[in-house]
Amino acid sequence: MFFSCPREAIAFFYVLADLFCAGIMGILLYTTLSDVERNNKRLHLLAVLITVIIYCFADVIWVLAFSNVVIPCTQLSRYLTNIFTYTVMTFCSYTICRFFLSIWESVTSGVLPKKLQLVFIPFVFFIILTFTTPLTGLFFSINSIGVLLKGPLYSLYMTFMFGYIIIFAIISLVFYFKTQNDFAKEQYSFAAIYAVPVLIGAYLHTKYWTLPSFAMGFTFATLIIYIFQMRDLVTIDSLTGINNRRQGERFFQEQIRRINEEPHSTIDCLYLFMMDLNKFKSINDTYGHNEGDRALIATADVLKQACSHIYRKCIMSRFGGDEFVIGVVFTPEEANLLNEKIHDLIQKKNEELNAPYKISISVGYTYYKKEFKDFRTFLTHADKLMYEMKEIAHREAELENQDE
Repeated sequence: MFFSCPREAIAFFYVLADLFCAGIMGILLYTTLSDVERNNKRLHLLAVLITVIIYCFADVIWVLAFSNVVIPCTQLSRYLTNIFTYTVMTFCSYTICRFFLSIWESVTSGVLPKKLQLVFIPFVFFIILTFTTPLTGLFFSINSIGVLLKGPLYSLYMTFMFGYIIIFAIISLVFYFKTQNDFAKEQYSFAAIYAVPVLIGAYLHTKYWTLPSFAMGFTFATLIIYIFQMRDLVTIDSLTGINNRRQGERFFQEQIRRINEEPHSTIDCLYLFMMDLNKFKSINDTYGHNEGDRALIATADVLKQACSHIYRKCIMSRFGGDEFVIGVVFTPEEANLLNEKIHDLIQKKNEELNAPYKISISVGYTYYKKEFKDFRTFLTHADKLMYEMKEIAHREAELENQDE
């Protein structure tokens, strides 16, 4: 039987499994670092990969000390290896929770309460608790023969470390069922799925210490998330951080399919906002493409801010060049208010940028009618309205120049 093997044999296979997990995470880390994409979510994924790799090596050191292989099993070595391992475990839990938040931020366009950061204060407490445990014995203690004895706060530590992951996963699951946005559903499902292998691995590790199941759970979960994140590369616009055309079209086609399948439904609720920057070519030609990119990013930020209160039922997409699209389930009154809000925020953004040019956009918006039949007709109608608004803006600009 595997569990009746000598400690040396168990340590060998334990170390082999840890190094295998570290190797997989190392490959993912290398490919992630090689990628030019550097959005907030991917940066937090990098943090998860790094801490999991460090944990795998900490686990190797721990088992070598415990099994008295290579590292002598003394009271000092057991203290040092356990302090190191539990510290890295705390950072793993922290980076996972921060990764959850980065997923939520990608859905909410970065609009999350600042007070939410306060939930991470207990992590600081447990780091201090871990380093002071040789003096206090509150977390754990090591007796003279190298046996770990659980302290009065040991159970509290484990509850917090994995309780955080469970709570974040449950909240993600709740958001999944509440949102109407397919992209948001995908992101929330990623967050909820991540917790499952980690928690299974943690449970198995408490039952069978001879299996590095915690490291394996981390690795399997991170591998799943990495695969999901690769899908973002084909759905997210790398410059602005909002959805690309492919994801935008997917949203509209799904919504239109639902409307067409419900013959008695009200159809004046799916709105398409088509917009582009006025005189964008002039900005590029006069001030350079870096300023052009800056104008596009600023415009995307305005759209994120304008839609921050409705992110669960809308989608923002860059359709190409300087063209942006918003899809949202709205009433006519709400659509008019959103249009006004976008223009107001553009003016405020110009004041913030203090650029040598002024950003202005033309917006055409309409709701879906069943006679449109498909998305292309819907888009063409909104596009026509946008160019009508662009022509009006052009005539107004000419009149202003004549007055001057």
